This record gives sequence, C-alpha cells and structure tokens, in this order.
Amino acid sequence: MNKKELLLKKPVRTSDENIKWEYENDIIVITYPKNFGKLEKWLHERIGGPGEVRRPLDKYTSHIWKLCDGENSILDIITDFDEQFGEDVAPATDRVQLFLEKLLEIRLITLK
Repeated sequence: MNKKELLLKKPVRTSDENIKWEYENDIIVITYPKNFGKLEKWLHERIGGPGEVRRPLDKYTSHIWKLCDGENSILDIITDFDEQFGEDVAPATDRVQLFLEKLLEIRLITLK
C-alpha cells in the first residue's frame, strides 16, 4: 500500500465490547483488559492487581480518538488536528501517525 492509499484509509474504533471509553474532565480514558502472558497470569492469580489497563489520553490524543469514527480518513484527521492545534502539535503528521500506530498495535482501532 502506498502513502496516498494509506492516507485515505479510515481509522475506526474497535467494536470489542470489552474496550470502553469515557470522558473524564474533558479528556478520554480508555479501559481494556490486560493481555497477560503465562507468567503474568500466574502472578496475577496469586498476588492480584487490576485486570484492566486504564489509559487516560491528553487533549491532543483525545481529539484524535474522537475522529477515529470510521468516517474520517487519516488525511482528514491530520488536517483537522493541524487546524485545531497548529504550532502546538507541529509536525501534525508525525503526531497523528505515532498515535494511530500505537492504537493499531494494541488493537484499539482498525483501518477500513
């Protein structure tokens, strides 16, 4: 896939019902189950601890997350992000790319 084709892809939040998100004080907090390895699972069963990851976003990543609705292309998101925050997020392309890559890596979004 070339760069132009990739920019036209539309990120969409996963439909996994175990992944939840909500607003807390104008930012988004995403909560999802931890993916334990064998040793981690064994330790967790013995010593306990949270079984979920609670990931609070900042105002910038919250904005990107809201735009990952399956309607906006990556190019749309970059353009909107740059218009909204300007110099605070320069270069906007890099900031959006890094965040979307992380979301894809941990399977919170897919591209359609």
